[in-house]
Amino acid sequence: MSQTTTNEVMDPQPTNRLEATDVTANNEHRELAVDPPQPPWHLTLEPPVEYDNQQWTELTFDFDSLNGKDFQRAERTFHKLFKADRDEFVLPESKHLFHAILAAQVADVPVGLILKLPRRYYVAVRQKAVKACGSSLADDA
Repeated sequence: MSQTTTNEVMDPQPTNRLEATDVTANNEHRELAVDPPQPPWHLTLEPPVEYDNQQWTELTFDFDSLNGKDFQRAERTFHKLFKADRDEFVLPESKHLFHAILAAQVADVPVGLILKLPRRYYVAVRQKAVKACGSSLADDA
């Protein structure tokens, strides 16, 4: 039976730590997977929805037209409109209001119109906005 002294070098124990690898040295890389381009979504409102003394019979949502600045603008609008509870940390992408703001931006309509949509329209529109935010919760029907 041998004893280990403090001066002896022991074999390192395996860890769960990932070792850094230089993938660029061999010109290796992974391709970032992105969704293919999608045409705008068209929504026929039956019966029409009235908002701000105007009748709306159809909406078109072009979520593919969004760019980074549009998300930043939506976030600024969200923070102006959302009233957080005291000491509440809010992640805009998790709130209905943020999704409504994005949907309104791509449809070029007031946010209030999106919030006034009947359930069957609102849920479908929100699912598309959630997907535009990168969530996989919405199906692609």
